[in-house]
Amino acid sequence: MDFANLGTEWPSAGRIVWLAGGLTAYNNPGPEVEVCAGSNGRAFHKFAIEEYGALYDVLKRQGFSIIGATFVEHQEELEGVRPAQFRMAGSDRGWPLWDVRERWRQIAFAASRRNEMALMDISSRIASGLEYCQSRIYDLTAAYSAQLRACLHGGQATEYRVFKDLNSREVYKCIHALFWELAVMRDTLGEFAAQFCFSQSGIKSLGGLVKHLKRDNSADSLAKEFMDITDESLGGWLSRFTFYRNFFTHVAPMEQAIGTAFTILDTRRLSDTLSVPQIYYPLPRDIEKLTRERSQGNFYPTLEALVAAMRSRRDRAFDPDALEYLYLCLNQFVRLATTLVSRLPIPPVPIRLMQEDIIGEIKWNPGKSG
Repeated sequence: MDFANLGTEWPSAGRIVWLAGGLTAYNNPGPEVEVCAGSNGRAFHKFAIEEYGALYDVLKRQGFSIIGATFVEHQEELEGVRPAQFRMAGSDRGWPLWDVRERWRQIAFAASRRNEMALMDISSRIASGLEYCQSRIYDLTAAYSAQLRACLHGGQATEYRVFKDLNSREVYKCIHALFWELAVMRDTLGEFAAQFCFSQSGIKSLGGLVKHLKRDNSADSLAKEFMDITDESLGGWLSRFTFYRNFFTHVAPMEQAIGTAFTILDTRRLSDTLSVPQIYYPLPRDIEKLTRERSQGNFYPTLEALVAAMRSRRDRAFDPDALEYLYLCLNQFVRLATTLVSRLPIPPVPIRLMQEDIIGEIKWNPGKSG
């Protein structure tokens, strides 16, 4: 049963909705919803929904930003014997990453049936990359959630507090891992576009594709899209992503980008009566300028200047939160992967295993983990 898309039916399934800032919303079978400060953290907001499918719209109307949801369908998932299903939410609605990943799997399957091995290979890598990115966004969201719970375990939320604890390292690790995974996806999509949209074999990265497109001056609308999203002067989203990724890879890790960084606990006002605590990891606001300065060896001239920079107050309007920024980037990659589906040389084919596809004996034990 597809628990993600049910409307009025109430299945025997629980949901954990992962929200921006480390917040979580729990919905066990039935109408009651409880919003907590982190996974299994302190509950501070409760409400009821009229039908199963209304949960996400109600959360959005109340001002919460949804990252994804975990669907718990079996006791073994609660016991940690097998993983529950997680889906990243679309920035508008639905589960577009899940949907387009399935399309790329079907493309790989169709290519294998035709013995088109190059297409099968890259389609499989795109499908896997989407799955890995979804897993990484879950890891980062869970790391935020664990830190928020720990931070408020023995204290109260504050309007703005700077700190560092033993959970900070896990969050930084997950941020870097997602930047890396998205960079792999970027180059794999560039490789596919080069070979199957612009007939250029041998290009293995987005950078190589862009160099070709600049020389070719193609009138193709897809070529223009790639040029626009990678153009720094136009504020292209993929240009900025690449600056962040390259800085954290080749110049300095995120926590040392502008000196020693600290975790921030702040609050977000959702309405006149509801304010929520949240974890905040600010990314450098002008990464392009910072990259040029640090690449030239320019840092802070004195220790006093470094300390002053560390003490400056971060503002989400200018210094984007890492989780929210990466979530939006992943949605942009999903849109690009969806666009490329329309340029496929063959149509996707639903995956159906026939008797001749089964090698060896297969045993299915319902309700068993072994």
